[in-house]
Amino acid sequence: MELEQNLLRNYKKNKRIETNNEVKNLFINRDNEIFKLYQQGQILQGYKVMSKLPKTIKTEYGDFPIKRRLYVKYDEEKKENINRYPLDEELGLKKYERIEINLKDKYMSFMGDGKRYKDILHTTENANISERTISNIFKNADLEKVDYISNKNNNKIKIPNNVLYIQIDGAFEPMRENKKRVENKIFLATMHVGVDKEKSTKTKIKMKKKKGVFQMMNKNHNNKNNKSNIDNLYW
Repeated sequence: MELEQNLLRNYKKNKRIETNNEVKNLFINRDNEIFKLYQQGQILQGYKVMSKLPKTIKTEYGDFPIKRRLYVKYDEEKKENINRYPLDEELGLKKYERIEINLKDKYMSFMGDGKRYKDILHTTENANISERTISNIFKNADLEKVDYISNKNNNKIKIPNNVLYIQIDGAFEPMRENKKRVENKIFLATMHVGVDKEKSTKTKIKMKKKKGVFQMMNKNHNNKNNKSNIDNLYW
């Protein structure tokens, strides 16, 4: 038996969340359910329950401080302990992460839309998230998991009514490179053919046949023929 994937999303499919206590109880009850399955020998075989440790989980409904169980197994080959928090895994949380995967995915859906961080925050008014946090989510995005494709793919799209919408944005972003502070130029361009009425909802607008390019280069990069400091990503 396997652990669930995306616990909160699966719960929302069948039921509307009305109170914050409902979310907190979902997390606590699920941690207990996992423990019962473990006792029955259905999951996490070879692991031992060591303790219940505190963690504050950030969701679109707010922050939820809870205690969840730590499971530990000794790896004979690596000669070290393997620590697992099953509840964290079901919420899409990696080590030291606190932002639940649905909230993170919601912010990622705005990447390339040209929205200001303040505007993005307004879409999740109950979430205790700062503009800096959204900035970090964008910086640390796994581009392979956001449907980015390489520039080797010349995927053509049909443009209905000969109308193509193009949005362009750019910024200077301070980053760390080899333990030194550098400023990079960031350019982002997205293209689409309008609103996708089939996939859009009242609260979330989806663009149809959306494509784009993300370019990052060193601020002091002036040689157009030398592309060693330029990264291009297409999706």
